[in-house]
Amino acid sequence: MRHFLSARLWAAFAILGASAVVVLGLFALTSGSSSTPTSLPATHNVELVAVATSLSAQEGWQIASNKTVGNATLTLDDGRVVEILEGTLGEITCTNLTAPSACVLLADMLGSGVVWFALVPVDENAASNQKMLTLPPLVDMLNGGSSGVLQNDWIVKLGNGVKRTCDSESDTANLREFITKFSQSSVTMLDLIKDEVTEVVCTSN
Repeated sequence: MRHFLSARLWAAFAILGASAVVVLGLFALTSGSSSTPTSLPATHNVELVAVATSLSAQEGWQIASNKTVGNATLTLDDGRVVEILEGTLGEITCTNLTAPSACVLLADMLGSGVVWFALVPVDENAASNQKMLTLPPLVDMLNGGSSGVLQNDWIVKLGNGVKRTCDSESDTANLREFITKFSQSSVTMLDLIKDEVTEVVCTSN
């Protein structure tokens, strides 16, 4: 009888030990994943597009680890005033932040709040820099063709009947065919008045 009880006791210990190993393993996995630095979302839905006529920021305002340090206020060419709070996800490629109308703001919004933004330079062409913005190629379409995905994972609004500009030997039947053929050799033109893509242009055949 004692031998039988001892066997049952040892079996219980073995089960408890195995359970402890499993729990510790799961804890180690979750702890390890929580220490991984937070990365930017895979895509950014561009809901606001406008030329920034002025920018007022706290001293030292910058992007560090993909987030803003300090607060900034932007006045847009349509009269809106947008606040970008400290800790907002973003990226800045516009180098002349203090010059009037030198940068274009693209932002993902939650109500009136900015959850992600990009400040990019206006196009260099003086005749079009207030009207059009050149963006990376389209690589996909979403929402029945009303939205497009750019090569840099930004999601932008597509206008009706996006113009496809190539030489006569590179004609395509529709935008989907254009994307399939020229996703690596084209640019996307976003109309800053309509806030939507109106044209795609081949850069090579």
